[in-house]
Amino acid sequence: ADKFRWKLEELEKEKNSLKFQLPSRHPSISSFLDTFVIQVQAALHWASDHRVRCEEMQLWHENEQKLWRSTYQERIQVSATKRNQLFQEKKWLQKEIEDLRARLDILEAKDQQLRREIEEQDRLIQSQDCELTALLGCVSLRELQEISKAVGDTLASSYQIPFSLDLPETIKSLQEKEQSFSMSIKETTAKVCTSQKLCSTLGRKVRDIETQLPALLEAKMLAVSGHNFGTAKDLTEEIRALTSEKEGLEGLLNELLVLNARNVRKLERIKDDYTRLKQELEQGETAF
Repeated sequence: ADKFRWKLEELEKEKNSLKFQLPSRHPSISSFLDTFVIQVQAALHWASDHRVRCEEMQLWHENEQKLWRSTYQERIQVSATKRNQLFQEKKWLQKEIEDLRARLDILEAKDQQLRREIEEQDRLIQSQDCELTALLGCVSLRELQEISKAVGDTLASSYQIPFSLDLPETIKSLQEKEQSFSMSIKETTAKVCTSQKLCSTLGRKVRDIETQLPALLEAKMLAVSGHNFGTAKDLTEEIRALTSEKEGLEGLLNELLVLNARNVRKLERIKDDYTRLKQELEQGETAF
């Protein structure tokens, strides 16, 4: 019993120390298993290489198809671009042809007008020749010489008459006044715009203060009812300061409104004077 128990313990220890494997340890089976493992690893390696080569071949085919597709699309795009360019050139040529046709129509009309004017001048020359012939038949040579001398003297006298294209001093003075009025209008307009902006800003500040005062008065009443006299005193000072600021802003706003009204009336008066001056200047230039 002790021997069997010892043997069982040895076998149990050996069982716990051994890894999972086939029950048999026969040399031929071990050799077969080693050979089988080597063949399996070789088969797996070949399969892996074959799969990699297949993937590489497939990737190469895909890249080749992508390249061919890209080249095809580029060719199509180039063809479309070339077609658009040719179409644009065709439209430009059609427009040029239309412009040339319109130009040709204008030149033909001008040619007809010149032809009519030439014919009219020919008729006028013929009529003048007839009048000259009739005049020579009625007037003697001596009378023609006297007429020619009188015309020459008249032309010589006309060249001695002083003539100037300078504007008169009255018109120049009116032009200077016009420039002065124009500058005054610009300056007064700028003043009116500035005054209006300031009035708008001051009015907005006054409205903001008027909006704050009721809330401060309510807060002051709450502080007094809650016996918080320090806060009430601070609120009273703030209300007094805002009220003083409001009164000052209102006074300044009233002054600006009065000044703005004066500037507006002045601007209207200057515009009326400028309109009358402009009319007088136009009449003087027309008369000159």
